[in-house]
Amino acid sequence: MKAFVNSLEIDSISKSHDIANKDENNHFDSFKKDEAIKQFHDSFIYNLVYLKKLLPKVILQLIADLRVFALNKTSSTVINAVTKFCEENERSISTARDNYRRYYKEASISFGKEIVEKFGFHDCTIIKSVPNGKSLTLRLDNKGGFTNIDEVTFENFNIIKQDDLLEDTWWLYEEVYKVNDKYEFHVLLQNREMRLIDFIISADQVSFYSNKK
Repeated sequence: MKAFVNSLEIDSISKSHDIANKDENNHFDSFKKDEAIKQFHDSFIYNLVYLKKLLPKVILQLIADLRVFALNKTSSTVINAVTKFCEENERSISTARDNYRRYYKEASISFGKEIVEKFGFHDCTIIKSVPNGKSLTLRLDNKGGFTNIDEVTFENFNIIKQDDLLEDTWWLYEEVYKVNDKYEFHVLLQNREMRLIDFIISADQVSFYSNKK
């Protein structure tokens, strides 16, 4: 893989670094070549893994060399296929979003007032997951979010799906449903490795705690 980090790429990285780190007196920070190579290589490997997971098999089969594709070089045939794939995904997401909004508008009438007003943790980070008998508490870092809630507790809970650990994940999106007289919470998270995590939990009730008075 390191063979792809050729002299031209190093030169490009060096020039970009010089421009970005030039101060008002035209002085430059020293360029750290080994550090830049490692950064480029790590990013390149991440892109390879991500593309293999993201793209469907039919598109992967069109790509002659995924390593070259990861460097943003490909044929018009692949570009057209990826564009179509992205457009179809966007339509699917838009349809699902609209369907949920219609559902929530009607169903939220029967939801508890606190759930309607407080269950929204976009851009928060889950610090710790604390099970305690029949309850599960998620402790949140809400500095990046739009809430003052520090903890959310699910009472008489049942985890339906959990793709990975919850700790140190970024809260992206949530949906709330009422299923058989229980609440069902669908949460999309992202961990430090940029992996998306589906977390679905049902509970009889939810309570909220804030350190802010």
